Amino acid sequence: MVIKNASPFSMIYSADANILFLRDRNIKRGSPFLFCHLKYYIMKYAIILLSVLFFLLSSGLLAQTKPKPKEKPPTQKEMAEMMKEMQGAMDDMSPEDKRAMDSIGIKMPDMNKAAKSVSGISDAQLQKAYEDESRIVPQKDAARINSALSVILSAAMMSAYIAKTQQAVLAILSPEAKATGAKIYQQAKSVNKSVANTAVGLWMDGKPTLALYIMGEACKAEPANALNLNNYAAFLTMCGAEQVALPILNNLNKRYPKNSSILNNITQAWLGLGDIERADKYADSAIRIYAYHPQANMAKCLIEESKGNIPAAIAAAKKSISKAYSNEKENKLKKLGYDLKAEDLNWDRPMPQDALGLGNFTWPEFPLDVEQNKLLEKEWKDFKNECQQKINELKIKQEKIEQEYLTISGLRIQQLLKAGQNGQYIQPLPGYAAKAIKKLGPGVNDVNGNMSFVFAKELEPLTKALLAAGEHETILSVKQKLLDEKYEDQIGEGRANPLEAICKDENAIRTEFLAETNGKLQSAYRSYFNYVRRRSSDLLYYCQYTMWPEQFELAKVNAQISWLTQIKDQRVFFKDKSSWCKDIPKTKKPGQLQNFDDVHCDYVSTMNLGIYKITSSCSNLIGEFDFGGVEINVTENVETGRYSGSAMIGAGKGFEGPAGAGLEASIKALVEWDNTGITDAGAIAGVEGNVHGVTVAGADVKVTVNSGVSTTGKGILQGIK
Repeated sequence: MVIKNASPFSMIYSADANILFLRDRNIKRGSPFLFCHLKYYIMKYAIILLSVLFFLLSSGLLAQTKPKPKEKPPTQKEMAEMMKEMQGAMDDMSPEDKRAMDSIGIKMPDMNKAAKSVSGISDAQLQKAYEDESRIVPQKDAARINSALSVILSAAMMSAYIAKTQQAVLAILSPEAKATGAKIYQQAKSVNKSVANTAVGLWMDGKPTLALYIMGEACKAEPANALNLNNYAAFLTMCGAEQVALPILNNLNKRYPKNSSILNNITQAWLGLGDIERADKYADSAIRIYAYHPQANMAKCLIEESKGNIPAAIAAAKKSISKAYSNEKENKLKKLGYDLKAEDLNWDRPMPQDALGLGNFTWPEFPLDVEQNKLLEKEWKDFKNECQQKINELKIKQEKIEQEYLTISGLRIQQLLKAGQNGQYIQPLPGYAAKAIKKLGPGVNDVNGNMSFVFAKELEPLTKALLAAGEHETILSVKQKLLDEKYEDQIGEGRANPLEAICKDENAIRTEFLAETNGKLQSAYRSYFNYVRRRSSDLLYYCQYTMWPEQFELAKVNAQISWLTQIKDQRVFFKDKSSWCKDIPKTKKPGQLQNFDDVHCDYVSTMNLGIYKITSSCSNLIGEFDFGGVEINVTENVETGRYSGSAMIGAGKGFEGPAGAGLEASIKALVEWDNTGITDAGAIAGVEGNVHGVTVAGADVKVTVNSGVSTTGKGILQGIK
């Protein structure tokens, strides 16, 4: 369902359901809110979606979902009963509902097949998986810790160590990963693009095996390159090979002391090994250098939580999320008992004062005396006709965009469901939507009734002016009647016929009416439309980040139609001169209706790493590859993935080794990611960026990887020697 002609102030975004509610101007007072087809779909087929989710979990993703604290995992018997119930629910669906599901591309899961996939999992295994996933910090691994401590690398030993490490990594990677990695490596070298940056791009894009291959090869080629060594060590840590990464990082720490990135990566390695005391020490060191380090603070959060110091854990998580948002961090805060607030998040994208250019629109003056009336009455008629003509044109455009929006939305839902059934992840919302809902939502949503209060306050003078107009018309009628009675005996053949006096008196009472009525209305409308203009701009700015591009185009057209409808429907009163007056017609060159400004995203950041480019706009946060024809057909092991971290991106020759925020002024931007993909990108704290975005490109682009806390699984390099 698409609702048309909704006024800008009546658009309310539901942060919980991620659904735009639009209240129809023509719905009677007291009618419930209408909402789009998506919510109906979710409600109607909730049990089916739940069954799909359960199928995914039972097919191998169960270990990725952490039960609530103190909650017991389901037994084998309980899981079988739940699947039986879900199969029964699907069997009870009507043929019409089944056809509806088929039409949008939802394939019903086979619960019998799902039951077989988990039949080999014992209750003991389920209990162990629960205990492993419920643990706040990893269990101390003495064997791997001793392995890490036993290796002390000198500069001369680094080359041999990297070669040996890469050999061990290649032994784990699949043949297809190695073959594809080799092709990309050669392609990057042939076009003179940074091989190391290509590896980082692959990592950000959720292709860790390819990233490991290429970064390892880059380190083999340049074993003295500190930046590449840091990034390789970060990859190793995030893949579960912390004991292998630590000797590299310890060497770098001696060469580049007080580097927040290196210190963070050491923190994460010790945390992954379960050595909390060492992890805590290095986390504190990293945070002293960069107070808001997104990864070091999350490590600190887990450490403090494991100690039972919840206030300190919350404080650390708030520092982390303030500069680099992810849904995972928000969920962690919620688990700790803290609801994220708007003021907790950094937002470096300036809000336009008048996105649509509504302040450029003018309309005729309100007639305040009879001398102005006839001329202004014609101007208003022409103005309303122009508005209506433009509205008609926009409605044609609206119909076209609606169809495009529904088509693309349908395809997006199908892709989302298909990906879910295959155990893959597709971003269901625009890149910045979740962050924008938290940061900007309170300012545009009627969370506490503030918006309704302000709207009522702005509307009150207009309502009073319209009510007063009716009273003034009554008064004018009485005065006109008195004048008629006054001059009744003076008009006619042979009588005084004081036409000038009658003209003057009637014009006086009509001018008095126009001045009183239209004067108040003009002032009230001016104030009200200033509010509507601000409100419309705020909403469209919000929608830029919370809507997909095609959805936003529809919102823009709806806002334009709403604005034109409202300014066209202004209530203006007209009173001609007295018919006893000699009227000399006046003419005026007709005006022309203003055009709307094109609302587009002014904040566009591009971070060109060579073969990989990150584009951050209002509704998109995407990474794009140009492999020169190399096809990627590598299937990543989603069951063992654990990828969270960030990258500091800079340009120029401002640093030799790994960049550490708080030290190098050449750092321009920070990119955050987790196992779902890139979650945030923007100017780093303390760096003066362009209000229209951050652009980092060129041969001297440097990317420093900061590994993050483990999110899911054990890592693809678990058990590497």
